[in-house]
Amino acid sequence: MPVFYDSHCHMMNLSHPNLTAMIKRVFKEAMPIKLVHSFALVNAWPPVLKIFLWLLLFLPLLVILTLVVLIGLIVVLLLIIPFTSSSLSGKFKEKIANVMNLLAFMETDIGDCLIQLEEELRKKYETEGGLTLYGDSGKQVYDKIVMTPLIMDFGLKNYQNSNSPYKVRWKPVVAQVEDLCLGIRDYYLHREAYINYAGSPIPPLFEIHPFLGINTRNYKLKSDGLSSSLQELLEKNFREFEHDATPEMRHSKLFEQDWSTFNGNIESIGSHAFAGIKVYPPLGFNPWPEDTDGYTDDEEMERELEKVHYLYAFCIRHNIPLTAHCNAGGFLVDKKYKEFASPAKWAKVLAQKENKQLRLNLAHFGGAERDDWRDQIADLVLQYENVYTDISYQGVDKKIYAKLKLFLDSKGADRQRLLEKIIFGSDFMINLQDIATYGTYLQYFAETSALTLEEKEMLCHGNAMRYLFLA
Repeated sequence: MPVFYDSHCHMMNLSHPNLTAMIKRVFKEAMPIKLVHSFALVNAWPPVLKIFLWLLLFLPLLVILTLVVLIGLIVVLLLIIPFTSSSLSGKFKEKIANVMNLLAFMETDIGDCLIQLEEELRKKYETEGGLTLYGDSGKQVYDKIVMTPLIMDFGLKNYQNSNSPYKVRWKPVVAQVEDLCLGIRDYYLHREAYINYAGSPIPPLFEIHPFLGINTRNYKLKSDGLSSSLQELLEKNFREFEHDATPEMRHSKLFEQDWSTFNGNIESIGSHAFAGIKVYPPLGFNPWPEDTDGYTDDEEMERELEKVHYLYAFCIRHNIPLTAHCNAGGFLVDKKYKEFASPAKWAKVLAQKENKQLRLNLAHFGGAERDDWRDQIADLVLQYENVYTDISYQGVDKKIYAKLKLFLDSKGADRQRLLEKIIFGSDFMINLQDIATYGTYLQYFAETSALTLEEKEMLCHGNAMRYLFLA
């Protein structure tokens, strides 16, 4: 049977991310988007205008009128249409329940997380024999799911900006790598104790190929003898990629990695343990450093520019897939980083002649609320042979697929070319903020009528194969 690819997901525990950034994001996203934009607009005003607005809003008469209006609204909502109250509280409770579910999952051992996901999906698709996609032309069953957990290098080099008495001063990516690799090992070692089909063992549902998280800001380009360098990191984990002459060769080498024998020491990990590289601009990775990006001096900017030049050249030479967060939301730990995730930054990277063949996934297709970023990403995808995008997280709302169809239909003659560069991704486990389970997310995709069965297969198999394995 063909393989289903979830090309954008995460497996982390509570020690890995910056939880304060996550909490801020949750409450920001719970607010109406227009209100958030209004706050951002007002925040950009000069101080004199802000003071004037404050005085205007808090004039006594305005306060009295506001109170009258609020009391009237409360009376109407609670007495005339009481169901509104329960509806609002229901949405708030649902949001809190989702966040608690996410935190509970992150508190669980990564190996058991994977086992629980397999238990869920096998129960859900027991009668079909595997994950099943539906369409007018029939259905397609998948008995194997490839997951690519994306490691994020949180780093937290800007902890000084926190106002808290106690600060999280480092989040070493090495600890996250160890935890993830141990979790993958435990999944393969212990799943049979929980998953049996008709009393006999069955092959694992998941084939797991993680992406290594890299933030060039956290490394020197060359070794100083005290800490690992960017050059050493790339050579250690990807040196053999250069010799993968065919997609079959790349996949077979990744598949040969026996995680069940991992001893817990990441020094024992060599080339082909990771399928690609993940970069996360909101945490400080700058795709294209410029003098307008707030560097202390030109030398610092030049050092950062030299490192990203080296990263891209290495990825091109070794044909390494690079996934980049390209969404205005996420774990933003410093407001000066917010534009680093913009597709405009990646347009500057790709405009360099030496970078045109970079195998790049601009993840999240700009985000559900950024039509302008989506348009820019579509232009880059159509312009460059090896540039892709994924629709991770957006599928928490089943209506997003109808919106995607409208966007594709608007592209006319370019529709098919664009469709061939879009990849399915879930953004699990982060997506649990807005959806109950992994199975529900997959179900929305499997059952949508906005895409044909053939189009779904392109997103979750054919396109992913080309991006991941050069197919």
